[in-house]
Amino acid sequence: MNVHEALDAWQSQYSGQPPVGFMLRFTHESVWTRIHYLRDSDKPASDEDDRLTASRFDAVASALFTGTTVLVLAIHLDPRHEDTADLQALGASEVTPPPSWIETLGGYLPAPSRAKFVATTLTWQRGSLDRVWMAVARDLIGRIAIFCPATGDAFCPYGGGADVFVWGSERRSKLGDRFRDAMPHAGGAGSVEPRLARGVAMERG
Repeated sequence: MNVHEALDAWQSQYSGQPPVGFMLRFTHESVWTRIHYLRDSDKPASDEDDRLTASRFDAVASALFTGTTVLVLAIHLDPRHEDTADLQALGASEVTPPPSWIETLGGYLPAPSRAKFVATTLTWQRGSLDRVWMAVARDLIGRIAIFCPATGDAFCPYGGGADVFVWGSERRSKLGDRFRDAMPHAGGAGSVEPRLARGVAMERG
């Protein structure tokens, strides 16, 4: 599956929404799970903290995607100040974002003319994005989403955790059991921020 076919699959699965986890929480709440990796400390994260976060990202992504073809999507809000080399080394190239993404992102993009959307496809195996995970843990890269066209699942990490979208209640429950220690202890899905979009997608499978 090439990038354009995978992008079409994303558009169909996520109703034309952009690959930004905190936005998908509100339009696809029924398939959303959040993983927390926030530290109980006010001190800056150490290199070991970042390596641990990256390892956890890889563990969750590998539980979802191993052996499948995935689409790696990234939005670089300002490529002058964000690390793009690691994605380029994987073969990621610039893609033209669908108009629906730009419309939904609205004021979220501080400078739309400088934002860059890049994507690539690859066969997932553990360690595929080790350097990218480190960049995410250190807030050196823009928004990232890993998407499996075959299942519809998506993994959207950020510095303090990840928004995970798993289609199928049984698969979602198994993922929750496996990573229960990293699940929020209070509050339900979608309760952290005010809703940004109307209409919540219902799970199809």
